[in-house]
Amino acid sequence: MKVATIIVAGGTGTRAGLFPPKQYQRIGLETVLEKTINQFISHPHVDSCVVVISREHKELFEETVSPNIRGEYQLAFGGNSRTESVYSGLQHLKNQDISHVLIHDGARPFVSARLITDMVTLLESHEGIVPVVAISDAVWKFKGNHLVNPVSREHLSAAQTPQGFNYSQILQAYEKRTGHTADCAEIALAGNLKVATIEGEKENYKITTAEDLEYARMMSKNDALDVRVGQGVDVHKLVPGKSIVLCGVEIPFDKRLEGHSDADVGLHAITDAIYGSLGKGDIGTWFPPEDPAWKGTDSIHFLNHANGLLQEEHYSITSIDCTFVCEEPKIKPHVMDMRKRVAEQLGINMDRVSIKATTSEMMGFTGRKEGILALATVSISR
Repeated sequence: MKVATIIVAGGTGTRAGLFPPKQYQRIGLETVLEKTINQFISHPHVDSCVVVISREHKELFEETVSPNIRGEYQLAFGGNSRTESVYSGLQHLKNQDISHVLIHDGARPFVSARLITDMVTLLESHEGIVPVVAISDAVWKFKGNHLVNPVSREHLSAAQTPQGFNYSQILQAYEKRTGHTADCAEIALAGNLKVATIEGEKENYKITTAEDLEYARMMSKNDALDVRVGQGVDVHKLVPGKSIVLCGVEIPFDKRLEGHSDADVGLHAITDAIYGSLGKGDIGTWFPPEDPAWKGTDSIHFLNHANGLLQEEHYSITSIDCTFVCEEPKIKPHVMDMRKRVAEQLGINMDRVSIKATTSEMMGFTGRKEGILALATVSISR
């Protein structure tokens, strides 16, 4: 089973009366569209994602949405109607060995991972699945400005997206369609697909008006930031020498730190803390000590690699706290230089970097001046 998602975002925002269109408006830290896309790209049951936009919005998309998407996606251009845009997405998936497809409105940013999972599970045994929610308000037929008669809600519901289908069957249904419809399920039924329903979610509403957008912004205020914390610990032995390097700063000393690289115990601890916050192992994972290629390497290289992974995942460093445990050399006179070096290398403000030192009260290997221990904690967010 190979599942693709088509996210339809070709609207011009006419009904909402907004510029830029609603899908490019920000809600919290993200645009509506990037929040929607990231919900699917990060889902383990979604194998590929096609985003269908208006050709005239290509530059806007590349400036406001594309840099913040957390994975791979394919871009397609829509037509003059939603039907044509969906069909464009379906055609884009040809020859990609797709078995099933989820078709979702780009202006529904609050779809949950649970709903996506349930949809994919049901698609294993159904030709089509549509999430629906009950209609709680009274429904009336009217003529002009006058009510005519009530409509029973017993067999009525409101359809949502994503709507899921067998890919080859829904593609065939779209190829045989006549006219334009606002809903994929209508074309699916016209193509003789058997479409079942699943309970939708009240929060999974479509942003259509300016009022909807304001409500979405209120909801986003309650969204928790994705915050992670990593820890790093490193230790190196002191041997006779002329200087040591700590956090990228060379300190004159009658000893040096022994190690495969430059043995910068401070940068090693900070780098490992960054790797840890991302769940990406440690320095040894990426730069094995038995590999002669890394002998004598400046530890700034390791820090840059970890920072690159951080940026790929669209995280920002919130704070760095590094503590040295040693009797000598004296760390305090060099703290400001260390903070500046680390901050500049990572592209963050110096006030986000804390470096300090303590002793072990003459106990243990640090108390005997045999080595230096560094401990670091890094917090990141997105």
